[in-house]
Amino acid sequence: MQARLVETAAEKAEADALILPILEGETQVPKEAVALDKKLKGAIEQVLKDREFRGKFMELAPIHNLDTLPSRWTVLVGLGKIEQLDMVRLRNALQAAGRTLRRRGHRRLAVVLPRAVVARAEPADLARAATEGIGLSNFDAGSLKTRHEHAITPIESLTIIGLDGDKAASAAVKDGMVLTEATNRIRDWVNAPANAFTPSVFAEKVKEAIKGTGLDVKVLDMDEMRRMKMGALLAVARGSDEPAKMIVLRYAKGRKGGPTLALVGKGITFDSGGISIKPSLNMEKMKSDMGGGAAVVGAMLAIAELKPKINVIGIVPTTENMPSGKAIKPGDVVTGSGGKTIEIINTDAEGRLILSDGITYAVNEGATHIVDIATLTGSIARTLGPLAIGAFGNDPALMDLVRRAADLAGERVWELPTWADYDGLIESEIADIKNSTVPWAGATTAALFLREFVDGRPWVHLDIAGSAWQDAPELRTVPKGPTGSGVRVMAHLARLLADG
Repeated sequence: MQARLVETAAEKAEADALILPILEGETQVPKEAVALDKKLKGAIEQVLKDREFRGKFMELAPIHNLDTLPSRWTVLVGLGKIEQLDMVRLRNALQAAGRTLRRRGHRRLAVVLPRAVVARAEPADLARAATEGIGLSNFDAGSLKTRHEHAITPIESLTIIGLDGDKAASAAVKDGMVLTEATNRIRDWVNAPANAFTPSVFAEKVKEAIKGTGLDVKVLDMDEMRRMKMGALLAVARGSDEPAKMIVLRYAKGRKGGPTLALVGKGITFDSGGISIKPSLNMEKMKSDMGGGAAVVGAMLAIAELKPKINVIGIVPTTENMPSGKAIKPGDVVTGSGGKTIEIINTDAEGRLILSDGITYAVNEGATHIVDIATLTGSIARTLGPLAIGAFGNDPALMDLVRRAADLAGERVWELPTWADYDGLIESEIADIKNSTVPWAGATTAALFLREFVDGRPWVHLDIAGSAWQDAPELRTVPKGPTGSGVRVMAHLARLLADG
């Protein structure tokens, strides 16, 4: 998709569909669309006055332009109440509009940003939100269908009207396209069936994706992991016939002696739960348990194009978690590459095991700041639902940067505690720590486990078990299926850390 800012009037925009955002309760046509409405003989004013369109969040109303304008359709998009409008909601409303228009066959879109909307944020934030909202609507969850009714040409172009050529906004449009493309690529990977996306396929997909980006890649095989004594990752891999991998990406544009950010993502390409097997209901969605690892790759691809002056290492331990005669059992004790012994209480708490060896690798490679990301706990999904990422950390400054990055990315992040009062939950009677515990505070317990391996470095853990996949019919703010949660957050974080 191509996107650009244009200094023109709404009635002069050439597009298949012209999107006009409307705030809830508005009964007057926005000034930017008055001339447009005159061409439509007052159609917009009429539906507003008659309250046939109320501007409720995500509400859509198409009006055919009947060959009176260079655009074919005008589509009113509800943004909800003005006091609730932020860039997350703007992005999601435009994403919903884009999905609907794409299904109708519209390939060229224009978005008119009224002054009331422009007043809510900086031009760059508005431009980024509009670009990403429409760009993210191009993701097609049904790409494997042989007769897919919505398998049509994606949106090809976007024109944004109302920001008057602002330089920062123009740059934000370009950045938004980079971030959108990286996010959609990762959504495709997370959506892929597990039989077509094994750890070996994952590694090959990464090698193919980074061609021409300047990123370096190294893939550790199981023999190398044995030499490095990655006992936690190898323990999870034992139950599967598919060999485990550890994918390591490097971006080296920072100054010597400057910060090195490590991004560590969980790459479980299918999670049966192992011997502690999951219920069969919804187990097919466990193909998405590599969402954190995929997000790391997506962030690295975006970072390579955005070119912040910082060194970044992307680390993705990847394996299946399967039950078999070789699989680890509850009660087993394994030793991670950092030397800590780990008692296995629940084999379905495998993500923290493979991440522990990934984090240790990051420490050994000289990372100064560590962010891990994982579809880690059902606990966080029950707590925050599909709308927010749960965040845990040991460093307020790094957590503040993560919050700022999330604001730029248009994602919700909520910090949860890692108080010392909880420390006893991971104590084991026979080993250094255990991988699971009581049925409450599950997300915090998982974070405390991971904290054991960061060697005191500034660290944030992002639990995306709720936000990585949307399937709640009651919530329409994000599309059903994989969301690419975390990709844009980590890419923005690298830039913020570089600028700091």
